[in-house]
Amino acid sequence: MDLFVPYPVREAYRLIEPGPTVLVSTSDGVRDNIMTNAFNMPVRHDGILAVIIGTWDSTFDTLRETRQCVIGVPGADLMRTTVQLGNCSGEDLDKWEHFGLTRVPGVSVAAPLIGECVANLECKVEDDSLVEDYSLWLLRTTAAWIKPDASPMPEFHHRGNGTFSTNGELHDLSDEMTKWKYFTD
Repeated sequence: MDLFVPYPVREAYRLIEPGPTVLVSTSDGVRDNIMTNAFNMPVRHDGILAVIIGTWDSTFDTLRETRQCVIGVPGADLMRTTVQLGNCSGEDLDKWEHFGLTRVPGVSVAAPLIGECVANLECKVEDDSLVEDYSLWLLRTTAAWIKPDASPMPEFHHRGNGTFSTNGELHDLSDEMTKWKYFTD
């Protein structure tokens, strides 16, 4: 096959990178935690999201016990902080204090929104039947917040191997989406 060359299967995720790099906030009522997550995606148009959070993350136990979290979407200005948050464990330090992040109370969950993020999604666990086999949590968005000046969204994506890309130019084809017009209103 001259048109293509083999690509490592273990790196296939880099070709379809699932979603923006996000921050996941949890609270067990005593301690708030925050983690970096690059494996996430929308599942349905009604606010169902999926995230991979495994037993290797200190967030795992809190999410399992409380069944709620906040997904914060950091802008590109938080890229380095987001990477640094992922390099340490909430078991070792208070990441909120260490990185100077602002806790903002949510309305439907105990976990705090992240004041420095451009958007925050309050979520509750919808389905955890895939957690044991795949570390895959399905979350229902119960409230969503965006900063008024955050359009277009300046989020960034982990491309693997420590590299990131930011969103490019916005292309509006909404008037051509005739079959799915109700998604463009």
